[in-house]
Amino acid sequence: MSSRARTLANFGDGIATADIGDGQVTDAKIDGMSSSKLSGALPAIDGSALTGVGGGITRAEMWILTTNKTSAGSLTANLAQESGDGYGGINAGMSESSGIFTFPETGYWLVRYTAVFEEGSGGDDQARPGILFSSDNFSSESYATRGFVGLTDPPNEFAQTENIEFIFDITDTTNQKIKFDVGEMNSGNRLLGSTNQKLTGFTFIRLGDT
Repeated sequence: MSSRARTLANFGDGIATADIGDGQVTDAKIDGMSSSKLSGALPAIDGSALTGVGGGITRAEMWILTTNKTSAGSLTANLAQESGDGYGGINAGMSESSGIFTFPETGYWLVRYTAVFEEGSGGDDQARPGILFSSDNFSSESYATRGFVGLTDPPNEFAQTENIEFIFDITDTTNQKIKFDVGEMNSGNRLLGSTNQKLTGFTFIRLGDT
C-alpha cells in the first residue's frame, strides 16, 4: 500500500482539524470558497421563490350594529364597518348588502358574532343569536352556529353578552356568503347597537389559504 493510501485510510470517516496543517486549505484550492463565506452583515433574504410557506393573517376587520334591534329576525340594516378610536384592521375587504356579507377572497375565515342584549319591557325572555351560511347566494340557507341567552328582570339592565364563532372554508366568493340574525326575542327587549362604542358587532379574520 502506498504512503498516500495509508495516510488516507487512517482518516476513516472524516478528517480532523489536527490533520490539516496551517495554510494547506486556501480559497484557491476550494473553488467558490470566497463567494460562500459568511462575513459582516448578512444579505437580505428574498422569499419570492419559497413555496409551502403560509403568509399568516392577511385580513382582519370588524363591523358593528349601529342602532338597537328590538325584534327577532335577520340583521338587514344599520350595519357599518368599525371606525372608532383605536380601531385597527388589516386589509379590510368585506362587503355587505341588505345584511348579506360577501368575502373578498377565498380562504379559511374565522367569523365571530358578539351579541349584547338588554331586557326591557318585553319581560322575561330568551334570545338566540345566529350565523347563517349559504352556498348558493342565499337561495337557501342554514345555521352554521347559534347561541342562547336568558333575559330576565329587573328591566333596563344588561342581561348578557354572547359570543359565537365559526371557521368557514370559503372556496367560492360569489355564492358562499353569510348573514346574522337574532331569534326568539320578544318586542321590547333589545339587541344593543351604537355608533359611539362597539356593543353588538362582528369580527372577520382570514386565517389562511383553503
